[in-house]
Amino acid sequence: MPPSGNPFTPFDQIQNTPGLGKDERLCLSATVVAIEKGGRKIASLLRQGPILGITGSTDTKNIQGEEVQTMDQIAQNTFLTYFQQSGAVQALLSEESEFPALLPVRFSSPCLVAMDPLDGSSNLSVNASVGSIFAIFRPARDPRAGVPSDTELFNDSASGLFAACYLLYSVSTSLVLAINGEVHVYTLDPSTGEFVGNGTPVQFPDGGKIYSVNEAYYPSWEAPLQEYIQWVKTDRKPTMILRYIGALVGDFHRNLLKGGIYLYPPDASDRVKASGKLRLLYEAYPMAFIARAAGGMATDGHRPILEIRPNSYHQRIPLVVGPSDLIREFQSRIGAPVSS
Repeated sequence: MPPSGNPFTPFDQIQNTPGLGKDERLCLSATVVAIEKGGRKIASLLRQGPILGITGSTDTKNIQGEEVQTMDQIAQNTFLTYFQQSGAVQALLSEESEFPALLPVRFSSPCLVAMDPLDGSSNLSVNASVGSIFAIFRPARDPRAGVPSDTELFNDSASGLFAACYLLYSVSTSLVLAINGEVHVYTLDPSTGEFVGNGTPVQFPDGGKIYSVNEAYYPSWEAPLQEYIQWVKTDRKPTMILRYIGALVGDFHRNLLKGGIYLYPPDASDRVKASGKLRLLYEAYPMAFIARAAGGMATDGHRPILEIRPNSYHQRIPLVVGPSDLIREFQSRIGAPVSS
């Protein structure tokens, strides 16, 4: 807890985190500063979005086959620029690019970053919340050994993941940062441009009763999931209530603060979503990492997310994430209990 009157910042969290070496602290601090800079710029642009005419589509599709919004590309370029300037990021993987971008480094222990630069961008046209998501990994190899090959980047599962964060752009702009088992929430102070918090780690509250899922896909779900949804609405005591924004950051953030389970299961009616929709490296991994640090869990319906090794940069996967008690209850109800 910071002294009275002194704001607690992401820099303070990094400096107070045990288990990080000096070089890792320097690298992580520079990386988070780049994220803060990007967050400030994106938040400012979003406030003026309709006036500037940047809340619509570019009429193009990204590597995922998804429609690219104008702000998707702006966010991509914004964070790429700040990561390049930081000298702390060895390679950047983004939802908007097929392959990682190799960046110039000047730190002895640079990071690897995987990001979704603007999660939920289709919400912009209706002024709903959106976010940016980041997974921060230790380097695949010593940068002094030369330029790494593609196969050496982002292929070591979650073992190298040592920090994760997201930005939420809404009534206020929040930065949520998880390092070494602690999660802190910071709010952008527009008068100073600083992200500030109170120094108290965040944990999922007990007794959560929210479930977040797009029930429009109910007919294409497997029977155990359909039965679970019916049970939480009618037979569970207490019954649960549906809250769904349609942007992973917004739904996760509400559930983190109020207690709830988020589900994005496979969709048997859609070829792309049949194995899940969300991406492992820059959506599922960081949210699973943050959830674990907040006393929660994340699975793909069968295995813990953080035990799954990626097989491609943009691998899609189902995601179930929330407080440990709700995840264990879900897994038990569908007949796939988890032990960890």
